Amino acid sequence: MTETATTTKHVKILPESLINKIAAGEVVERPASVVKELLENSIDAGASDIHVTVKNGGKDLISILDNGCGMNETDAKLAVERHATSKIIDEDDLFRIQTLGFRGEALAAIASVSNFELLTCEDEKQGATRIFIKGGRLEHVGKIGFPLGTKITVERLFFNTPARLKFLKTNATELQHIQQHLVQKSLAYPHIHFRLTHNHQLLLNLSGGQELQTRIQQLFGEEFKEILMKVKHEETYLKYSGFISFPSKPRTSRRWQYIFVNERNVKSPAVNHGIYDGYGTFLGKGQHPVFFLNIKIDPTEIDVNVHPAKTEIRFRNNQLIHTILVDQISRVLKDGASRRFFGREHSHSQMSRTEISGQIELPMEETLTLESQYSGMTFPKRKASSKEPRELPPQGALKAKNSAEFHKSTKERTPAGILPVTKRRQNNVLSEIPVGSNTDLNYQPENEIRNLRLLSPLPKIPQKIRVLGQFQKNYIIAENNTGLLMIKQRTLHECLLYNFYKEGVDKNEVAVKAFQEPILIELSQQESELLEKSLVHLELSGFSISPFGGSTFALNSIPDILNKDQVEKVIRRIIDRLKLFSKRCQDNEIIREICDVISTHTALPAEQKLSLIEMEILMAQWEEMGSPTSSSNNVPFLAEFSTLELEKQLKS
Repeated sequence: MTETATTTKHVKILPESLINKIAAGEVVERPASVVKELLENSIDAGASDIHVTVKNGGKDLISILDNGCGMNETDAKLAVERHATSKIIDEDDLFRIQTLGFRGEALAAIASVSNFELLTCEDEKQGATRIFIKGGRLEHVGKIGFPLGTKITVERLFFNTPARLKFLKTNATELQHIQQHLVQKSLAYPHIHFRLTHNHQLLLNLSGGQELQTRIQQLFGEEFKEILMKVKHEETYLKYSGFISFPSKPRTSRRWQYIFVNERNVKSPAVNHGIYDGYGTFLGKGQHPVFFLNIKIDPTEIDVNVHPAKTEIRFRNNQLIHTILVDQISRVLKDGASRRFFGREHSHSQMSRTEISGQIELPMEETLTLESQYSGMTFPKRKASSKEPRELPPQGALKAKNSAEFHKSTKERTPAGILPVTKRRQNNVLSEIPVGSNTDLNYQPENEIRNLRLLSPLPKIPQKIRVLGQFQKNYIIAENNTGLLMIKQRTLHECLLYNFYKEGVDKNEVAVKAFQEPILIELSQQESELLEKSLVHLELSGFSISPFGGSTFALNSIPDILNKDQVEKVIRRIIDRLKLFSKRCQDNEIIREICDVISTHTALPAEQKLSLIEMEILMAQWEEMGSPTSSSNNVPFLAEFSTLELEKQLKS
C-alpha cells in the first residue's frame, strides 16, 4: 500500500492584489458589468448626458463620458481604493440607500483586471485629475485639461486573468448584454441623454428630457402605443406608476418586463407575482404581460445589499406589496379606467422615425421636397463621424431641423426613401406626365413630412440630362446633348445601392438598427458552419449575429438599409453565395457578395411606377457616381441612341 505524501499549508493573509482580483469576480463578470457599474456612478454624479463607447463587445475598450459633478484630486485618488465611497457613512446608511452605488468597490475591482484611466474635473479653475492604473498597480496621477465631468476608460479587460477572459462570449453576445443595461437605465432615467457607440457605429441615441412613454416608444417602436395602458397608484406605504399591457395583448416572452424600485432596475418575486396574479385568468398558458413599473418606497423598507450586482432586493413586507399590486392591477384591467398609452398628442406624425428607433439623428439641409403616391426607393444612410468626443456636444446638436418650421418652408414633400432635392425644375409641363400614362402624378402635398436621416450630400437635379418620362414602368427615358437615353431603372438602383453600401462598409460607416428582441434564424448544420466562418465579414457589413444554441442564430442588429421582414431571406441568400466559395476565398470577395445580395434585395421591384422627381433623383445620383453603364456584376442598364442615328432611321 502506497502512502500519499501531504504538504501542510499554513493559513496566510492574501496579498492585496489577489484580494482585489477575487473581489472583482463578484463585481466584474463581463464587459456589461463594467458598463453597469460606471453608468450607475455617472447617474449618481447627476449627469444629464452619458456617452458609452465600446470596441469588440467591450473586450478591448469601454469608455464612459459624462457631464456629472466630477471629483477633485483627493476624492479621485480615494475613489479607486477598495471600499471608498461618498454615498454612505455608517452602518445605518445601508438601510436607507438612495443612490445606485454604495459599496465602494467597483472602480478598484475594475482597475485590478484592466488598464484603467480616470479623467475627472470638479472645478475647471482647479484643473482635472488623471489617474492611470494597470492591472491594479497605480502608474500615474497628475493634472490634465478636461471639462467638467468624468471620463473612465477601461482597456484590455481581464488581460491579467486569462481564465476569466476565455469565458467571455462572442462580441455580439457581449454587446447585447451592454445594450440591455443601457435600455434598463434609459427607462429608469428618461430625462438623461444616453448614447452607445460600438466599433465607431452609433447604435443608440436616446435624447434626454423625455417622459417614460416617449422613451418606451424610442426603444421599442410604435406598436407599443397599441398594447399599453397607463397605471398609477399612491398610498402611504408606496406609490407606483408606469404602463402595463392590455389583457388582449399578451406576449409569449417575458422580454418586455421591467421593474424599477426607487429608479433601480431589480428582480423581485413579490412584484412579479403580484402583477401576474393581478392579471389572473386574463393570461392563458404560456402568455406573459408587458410592464414597465416604477415603484417608489421608503428606502428603509427595502434591502438592496443582497448581492454585489445590486439587482436583487428584499422588501420588509413582501405580502403587502403583493396584495397592493394584485388589488390595483386587477381593478384596472377589469374596469378599463386607465387611459391608453398614447393620445393624439403623441401620434407618429409628431415624432421622427429616428426618435422612435433610438438611432442617430442627423442634420438635414433645408430643401424643397415633394411627396408622391408612388414607390419608396431606399438609399443607405451614412453614419456621422464617430470619433470619441473630448466633451459632450450640446444636447440636441444632432437633431434634424424642426419639422414644423420645415413644413412652413414648402408645400411639397419627398417620396418615401428618396433623397430630397435642393431645387425643382419649373414650367416643365410635358415632363410631369410619365410616358404611357393618362394621369398626372397626383402629388399629395399635405402628407406628413418624413425624416430621412441622411448624411450624404443631397443630390441635385441632373445637370446634363433631362428626364422625359417612364416606359412600361421599367425604363427611364431621358435626353442629353448627344441624343436619347433608355435606362433600366431597377438595375440602375441596384448599382447605386451597391456603391453606397460598399463605400460605407469600406469606411466602417454602415448605419445599423438594433433590435430589443433578436430575430432568430434556424439553419442546417452546413449552413451554421458557413455562417460562423463569415461572422466577421457580416459584422463589418453591419450585422450583429450571435449563436443562440444548436443551429440557431440570433440577429441583434442589421444594416439600416434592410427592413426586418427582409432579413432572413437576405441571410439565407448570403449563405447560398458562400457555398460557392472555396476556403481560399479573399475577405474582400465575401464582402462584395454580401453587398451585392443586400443591394439586390433592397432595390426597386420590377414594373415600379416612378414619379418624375424620383426619376430625376436616380439620374442625379447616377451622374454623381460617374455615369457608369453597367452594374457591379457587369449587367448593362443603359442604351443610348444618338441624334444622328435617330435622324438616319427617320429620314424620309
